[in-house]
Amino acid sequence: MTATLDVPSEPLLLAAAQAGDERAFRALVGPHRRAIEVHCYRMLGSVEDAEDVTQETLLRAWRSLERFERRAAVSTWLYRIATNACLDELERRPRRPDQAVEPYPDARRRDAVEPLADPAARYARREGLELALITAIRRLPGRQRATLILRDVLGWTAPEVADLLETTVAASNSALQRARATIDAELPSRTLPPSRSAQHELLERYVDAWERADMDALVTLLREDAVLTMPPEPDVAGAAAVIAFFARACGGVGRLVPMPTWVNGQPAVQLWETAGADRWRRHRLLVLDVEERAGVARIATVRAHRSS
Repeated sequence: MTATLDVPSEPLLLAAAQAGDERAFRALVGPHRRAIEVHCYRMLGSVEDAEDVTQETLLRAWRSLERFERRAAVSTWLYRIATNACLDELERRPRRPDQAVEPYPDARRRDAVEPLADPAARYARREGLELALITAIRRLPGRQRATLILRDVLGWTAPEVADLLETTVAASNSALQRARATIDAELPSRTLPPSRSAQHELLERYVDAWERADMDALVTLLREDAVLTMPPEPDVAGAAAVIAFFARACGGVGRLVPMPTWVNGQPAVQLWETAGADRWRRHRLLVLDVEERAGVARIATVRAHRSS
């Protein structure tokens, strides 16, 4: 007979945590930590800030644990605290809309156990983390961000969001409509993305073409109307113009070494440049927005951080 370990249930962990047991508290909130970090990332567009606010969320949760009403789910309670912590952070340090969004590592995203997608959610979990959407969310005021993410990504109801934001259902619905209008104006029209395996194949072809400095092959992988974004610089439109830009700005694609990766649930290429004496440093990241049977529709460039 195989022995099994008895894992305390959530009610038992909650009771122990409310009695002052810190280990029980860590066991209670631990399974939700990465999902809360993803939520904070959607709100803030920065991995580092999301980590900090997640820590602040857990600290607030510990301090207010005795007031937690056991009829609510722990995950819902944590989302409420995290949303308010993000709104406080945005009020304290407003973000400029033209600031580039820091990509979220795919390995972390896979670790996040988010609530099951609600049919009312406008975006699937994967779509709710795509770089283009996170970038567009940066255009929204804080409370509109919260409303859009809670309603259209997590599938909360209008009364639930209104209660969290301490407003009326009518005001919450109005904020959602304004947020949707902004997002729809910012996001490019798109079709469904291909399968993960098809995106893997395209990513391999893109890296291979870059390594061979095959400009013609790179052009064929892009849609004719592909766009290169590089905030705060102007966009570059058209496949030929995008490849020509890389040739000028990078001193020729062959100078940089590409490595395939994934961020925000999307294929990406990490470009490396020599730093001398067999040392390499990150140059920039190219995040590929791929559409079914149409190739790469959008390339978002992200500069390497100084600490990289």
